[in-house]
Amino acid sequence: MSKINWKDKCWVTTIFLVNKERKVLLNWNKVLQTWIPVGGHIDKGETPQEAIRREVEEETGFDFDLYGDFKMENGGKVQLVKFHRFQIERVPHHNIHMNFVFFGKCLKHDRAVFQTDEKEKLRWFSREEILNEKGVLESVRNSALRALEVVRF
Repeated sequence: MSKINWKDKCWVTTIFLVNKERKVLLNWNKVLQTWIPVGGHIDKGETPQEAIRREVEEETGFDFDLYGDFKMENGGKVQLVKFHRFQIERVPHHNIHMNFVFFGKCLKHDRAVFQTDEKEKLRWFSREEILNEKGVLESVRNSALRALEVVRF
């Protein structure tokens, strides 16, 4: 059996949260200088779903449901998770991110929360705002638009 060298990999999870006003939540990443979805590193022993729940709680405090196809099989021993995508990306000054990307329905949010726990700006974007925003990576723009298209309340 061969050994896999994971020393330059980080396992992360992100989520495109959509609210009832048909807007998607992004936060301004100070290091990358761009808008990205809420998320972060998966801690040892966490599943991607557990990690994104923790990250959303830490960063925003918002209440949400994951959006997608989640089911148990084999008498509850196997969980099948259909997330938006799995993304592998090089992040400047931070190795390679192995990213589980989810969509979610924001059920309750505090309109007074305009920054994450790490003092990064939070902003709700409409479809038009996403299309016109200059500071959004193409992959983020495409996923945000897709989330706005498919997430239903």
